[in-house]
Parts: sequence; C-alpha cells; structure tokens
Amino acid sequence: MLKYRSLFSELKVGKKTLKNRICLCATVTNFAQNNKITEPWRNFLLERARGGAAMLVTEVIAVDPEAIAQASTITGFDPTNEAGFKQIADDVHKEGAVIIGQLWHPGRQQLWHPTKSPIGVSNLPDPYSGTVPHVMETEEVLRVAESYINTAKRLSDCGFDGVELHGAHGYLIMQFLSPASNNREDMFGGDLESRTLFVRKIAEGIREKCGQEFIVGLKMPADEGVPGGVCPDEAVRITTLLSKTGYFDYFAYGQGNFSLSLETHVPDMYFDQGAFIELHKKMRAVSGNVPVMALGRIGEPALANRIIEEGFGDLVGMSRALITDPAWPEKARLGNPRDIRPCVYDNFSWGEVHLGKPLAEHHNAFVGQVNEAFRLPEPANFSKRVIVVGGGVSGLEAAWVAAAKGHGVTLFSSASELGGGLLLESKLPGRQEMRRIIEHQIFSGEKYGVEYVLNYKVSARDVVDFGSDVVLLATGANHRVPGDLERGVKVLSAREYVIQAEKLDGGTAVLVDEDGTAATYGVADLMAQNFKNVILLTSRPRVAASVNHCSAIGVFRRLYGANIQIQPAQQVISFIDKKVTVMNPYNAIEDKISDVDLLVYSTPRISNDELADELDGTLVMKIGDCRSPRNLMTAIQNGHAIADSL
Repeated sequence: MLKYRSLFSELKVGKKTLKNRICLCATVTNFAQNNKITEPWRNFLLERARGGAAMLVTEVIAVDPEAIAQASTITGFDPTNEAGFKQIADDVHKEGAVIIGQLWHPGRQQLWHPTKSPIGVSNLPDPYSGTVPHVMETEEVLRVAESYINTAKRLSDCGFDGVELHGAHGYLIMQFLSPASNNREDMFGGDLESRTLFVRKIAEGIREKCGQEFIVGLKMPADEGVPGGVCPDEAVRITTLLSKTGYFDYFAYGQGNFSLSLETHVPDMYFDQGAFIELHKKMRAVSGNVPVMALGRIGEPALANRIIEEGFGDLVGMSRALITDPAWPEKARLGNPRDIRPCVYDNFSWGEVHLGKPLAEHHNAFVGQVNEAFRLPEPANFSKRVIVVGGGVSGLEAAWVAAAKGHGVTLFSSASELGGGLLLESKLPGRQEMRRIIEHQIFSGEKYGVEYVLNYKVSARDVVDFGSDVVLLATGANHRVPGDLERGVKVLSAREYVIQAEKLDGGTAVLVDEDGTAATYGVADLMAQNFKNVILLTSRPRVAASVNHCSAIGVFRRLYGANIQIQPAQQVISFIDKKVTVMNPYNAIEDKISDVDLLVYSTPRISNDELADELDGTLVMKIGDCRSPRNLMTAIQNGHAIADSL
C-alpha cells in the first residue's frame, strides 16, 4: 500500500494524464553552450524523469533574439535546437513522463548581456540593475507575442507535450500583468482586461496553432511583494479571469520580482516549509477546473502529500529538492523517505547559476551526469581496511562511500557528536536544516556498516597499531586569529563562541567578518540575542559577498532588523583594554571602538594536518578542509571523490 497515496494519484492536465502529482519546476542549469542543448542539459531532465517525476518543465527557452541572456540560454525561436528538443521529448516519454518547455522573455531584465537591447512594457527601470528598457510600440508587442506562439509550435512539432509561459519573477509577461510595471496607455495597459491581453493573445495563438491536446500552463505570482503590484487579491482577479478563457491547462505560482521581494522566489531555510501553500489554496479556490501547482520550499513527502490531500494544490512543483536527489519521487513512492538526500534550502545551487556557473549541489556531485538518479559507488576490486580520522562532513562522506564500495571502515572522532563545523553551524538561529546533511551521511554510513568511535583523539601510534591500509585524514581546519590579536577569554573564534554562547552576554560585542558566508551572519544573529550592541566589521567593502543574492537579502533584513551595526572597510588592528582599534584599508584612517566586552572572529581557516607529518610510510590522504579549507560543497565532494577512488 502506498504511503503517500494522494501524491501518487493520477491527474489530468489538459488532455494528458500524469502518473503522479510531482513536477520538476523550471530550473536554470547553465549546462547549455553557445545557446545549444548539451548532454548535461538533456541528462538533467532525463534523470529526473527516470527518478519518477511525472511532469518536467525545462529551464527557460528564449522566444526571441533579444531574449538571449547569455550563452547558456537555449534558443527556441530558430531551428538550432530542434534535434535536441526531439531527443529529449522522446527520452522523457520513454520514462512515462510529460515534457513542458518554459517560454521566456526577460523584457527589461535583460541585464546579463552587454550588447542586447532590453525591451519593456514601460520606461520604469528594472529594480535589480536599474536598466531602463526601450518601450515597445503596440506593433512590437504583437510581434513578440507571435514569437511566443511560433516557439510553442516548434516545440509541439518536436514532440513536446506543452509549454509554460513564464509570467513570474518580473519577466516580460509579468511586466504586463503587474500594475506596478505597466503604465501603458494603449490596448495592453490600464485595467485588468488590458493588462492580461498580452498573455491571452499568446495563449490563444498557441491553442490555434498547436491544438487542444497541447498543454498551455502559466507561471505567475500569487504575491509580487511590491507596493502597487500583483498582491494576492490581484492574483485572484487575474486567475479568475484567465481560468474562464479555456486557454490554460494549469497555473503555477512563484513569488517576488527582481526587487528585494526576490527573496521569496527561492525561499531559503529561514522560511517555513511550504511557505506559500495558503496562497496556492487561495488561487485554487478561483481557478475553476484548472489545476494549480504549489511550489516553494516543498521537500518532504509528507508535506507534498498533505498539499494534495488537503486541497492546497493539484500539483507539487519542486526544483531544489530534485536537484539534490533526482530519485526523490521513486524513493517516496517506495515509502523510503530516509533514503532521500535532504535538501537544506541554503540556496547554494541558485547562487551558482546566478553567477553564471554550471548548476552544482553540496551532496550531489553528479548533477547532469548519466545515471545520476540511482548512482552508487562501484564495488572495489579488493577490500581494504580504512581509517577515517575526523567526524566532519568530509570524513562522514568518505566513510559511507568507502564502506559502500566494500571496504572495512572505522571513523574516529575526538568529539562526542558527529558533524564537525557543520554541526556547530546547525545550532545557529535559523540554520537547523544544515544538520540534515550530517544525519543523512550517518544514516548512509550505518547502512553500509561504518564503525563510529567517538570521544577518541587518534595518535600516530593508534594508526600504526590499527593496521589500516588507508588513512583518510579529515581533521578539518580552524579560524586563524586576525592581525596581532591573541586568543583568550575575550577573543574567540566563531566556532568557540557558538560552543560557549549560553555563558556569554554583555553590552558591546564585535564580530570580525573576513569570511563572508551565511554561517558568519548566523553567528551575528546569535550574538544579537546575548549582547545589547553588536558591531559587524569587515575589511572588505561589503558584507555577505559570498552569500547568494536571494539569501543575502534575508541576511541584511535580519542584521538591520536586530540593529546590528555594519561597518565595512574596517580592518581590526588591536584589542586592548576593551578598545578595538580599526583602520580603513583604503585610506589608512584609524578609529576606535570603546567598551567592547567580547571580540569574535570569523576568518579564513588553517588546516589541522599535523597528524599527516607523523605518519610517514603510511598511506595517508588528506581530505576536505584538512586538505584545503574551502566551502561545504568542496568538503563533501572531495571526501566522496577520494573515497570513491579507493
């Protein structure tokens, strides 16, 4: 009997019957090259079809030459990718899934390409970049609408089951829908009928050219999150009007635009799970017989099942959860939710693609590769005795991978609890989700027979006596003390502070930020709970430089909300007699901060690799931060790769 019966019930979308309610939302991968489909681009979709998703929406497909944002944007307005479209449609159909192409034009948000001319609905600037577009004449609007229609026809001819019109996140269709961006005085501006005319013309034209069997979906906001924009009540009015046209087969709702409300586009771990399902339920109440897709931080099978069961939505859209584990649907169907690699919603993967890099994920090193969905380490030719020294994420990953290959693995940790630095991070306000990575690694290790020895600091003599064939040194790294400061009861590293935080409080505390990652600002949040005044210093010109843009909005919101003083371009020189001396590195002007009770530093780290020097003649391999202190993804994937090579 199915554990999640509602989630795995069939659903009719248009004339197509889906085998379950799980949909891969459009997910930018940056896997395309020269605007052409590549094997990783195709594999990403195919592996999620193999993993059990019933419907897959491609990443954005440009409908017009002026919609090409960058070289990784797939073109659909010309024949370039027809062969690739046909192949992916055929591949996905063989897996019993439906393939939908997302049709896209950024409009005024054409901010990635230096030579393109942004076009827009009005002369209002893009809230992210300040770009002011060329305002389209009525004839130009009609021409662009036709380009959507023609691209849909091309996909239909290539075997696609339908298209999704991207009218969310401030892109062109949304620029027409929103009163905040549409101040036109022609037939495409003004009242609700006029503001929806653009998308209605597109949908009507697709129906005429592609027929009733072809799915037409619309992604739009249920809450744009800006004054005068598409609020929930306005979204209800739009949904009500569009549902009566008969042109649309489903509605999907993604929040925010490229203002500060973009934070809601990919709600991170600081948002509740299923943060927007009440909005989806409100839209579903007026959508008639048109199915509604709920999306936004939905990663647990029980929650996804509840969304269907209790009428919050008819479909469940997922992106980040399916990036982390493309086999999420099949594992849920089999009733094995613990086997699912957990998504922690820190938006690391979103940040990578926003910077123009290929899609990457902390503990899925094989995104876009063949057999990604059900890949496991291949058995080794000969079983070895492996010691892993260190219980952080790199050591935990290496341990379960080596054990899965058939090696005998013992992991030693000097701590009483596994997880290392990430465990401490998970104890910061709002960052509890990070612990789920650790828990899954331990679960995987237990499944494959890893022996865990806690509260034991391994010596070189222990390693020799143990008689291991391989030693994987995963002893991590420590923050380096900034400048000429000396560690003491009033000068602590960020990790030392987290351990002692319950015992520390006072008037003024200083946090020295030379790290720039989200965990550092979690430390700031914790300090603000215990100290009356918190001052955040960095020698860099801004803070949160290493945090993805969407999550950085939340970082600043929390910092300013807690009245934390942010002082960029301030390098710490000394801390003497409760006075911190700082210097602006750009003009060498010094200043002092008085009455400081505590200084905490979060800085580039130094590897703890001393044990390696004591193990001459033994096969020692340094992994993770012990090898080179970098980010979480590198630590996990380095441990995975080295263990997989044994």
